[in-house]
Amino acid sequence: MFAALASALVLAIAPQDGPPDAPTQEQPAGQLDDVLVDGRRLEDAARAFIEEVGAPPPGTRPGRWNSEICVSVTGMQPRFAQLMIDQIARRALDVGVDVEAPGCRPNVVILATDDGRALASSLVEDAGLGFQPAHSSTNLTRSALRRFRTSRAPVRWWHVTIPVLVATGEPAIAFKGQPAPTVTVRDASRLRSNIRYDIGWVVIVIDMSRTGNASFGALSDYVAFATLTQLDATADTSRDDTILNLFEENRQVTGLTAWDRDYLSALYTSRTDRATVGQQLNDLVRSLTDIRRSSVEAGD
Repeated sequence: MFAALASALVLAIAPQDGPPDAPTQEQPAGQLDDVLVDGRRLEDAARAFIEEVGAPPPGTRPGRWNSEICVSVTGMQPRFAQLMIDQIARRALDVGVDVEAPGCRPNVVILATDDGRALASSLVEDAGLGFQPAHSSTNLTRSALRRFRTSRAPVRWWHVTIPVLVATGEPAIAFKGQPAPTVTVRDASRLRSNIRYDIGWVVIVIDMSRTGNASFGALSDYVAFATLTQLDATADTSRDDTILNLFEENRQVTGLTAWDRDYLSALYTSRTDRATVGQQLNDLVRSLTDIRRSSVEAGD
């Protein structure tokens, strides 16, 4: 169901005349980063980072990819599109997310344009069900969708997350126009849930007229980060060392930072079946704290 909806997003896009060139300057996407020192304990800094950048749908726990990703990039010259696909694939494989072979059905749809607002608005109008496939639990709010359509950000994204049964991977909710599934509860407890939250697909729009002097390597890492985790488009990361500061003035960002990489590692190694949002958040904080401590000791 949701794979077909994701493919419909690609079909809804008319070919663009004169696709924008990607930035030509290149910088290394992965280098050692200084640890951010701001007077906070490491655990407090980890919790603050997770709470600031994460944005799961209301009432749900943090989601992640638990299936292969298939990346489609359109609106760029083919060689730049392939460079971006390859970079996203590398970042996905780094955290254990498998990548499908060419010719697959896209569930990561990336579109480059010189008018992000116009393209985002037309996408929502032409493939609305792909953005809000159920009445709850799969996506952010209407105000967030309005922001996706009207934002002037260089990069915007929209994740659809599917509550699934841990035992089978089958959807645990009804999509619009479909009957509710039968959910059998087994072995649930105060610490463990039968439901986990899988990212089903993501749509990312890059407004090339607003990317400024960002290198293509850094831009690709920014898009990879938005692909692999549910990000808050309104996050204030001014005190954080993160790729999300790529488009901020007077910030030197060349790729995923140590904090970004460790956050992804924590997200993709922590448990996904905790019973409550608070329990899963605490697990994620502990995991990120431990990983950051190890990284600091290793000099990263």
